[in-house]
Amino acid sequence: MGLKIKLIAFIAGVAFFLLVLRSIKRNSMRPSYAVLWVGVSTFLVSVSVLEPFYHWLAASVIGIVDARHVIYIGLIGFLLVYIFYLTQKISRMSDQIQIILSELAIVEDEVRRRR
Repeated sequence: MGLKIKLIAFIAGVAFFLLVLRSIKRNSMRPSYAVLWVGVSTFLVSVSVLEPFYHWLAASVIGIVDARHVIYIGLIGFLLVYIFYLTQKISRMSDQIQIILSELAIVEDEVRRRR
């Protein structure tokens, strides 16, 4: 991997990490989401710092010739985990909305009966 790409990945990772910390400080991001994004920024920094490890992992352990594929697999894996997490949140919120709507209908019915 070229020096320019390593430098860009390192700077992007550090900048992203600082952005996440700033969002946490301002309470504009939930800690559970922040953990995911800190993981992404750590991965970006590790791409530049731990390149020999990724080459070894790709060649020796996984059997992939090009280490860039390990990076792509890691990023795609992160996105899949993140999408799964968001799907769980959406499902939970959908269930909560159904419960709230049912309770609201019951309350509205009681209000009408009392009038």
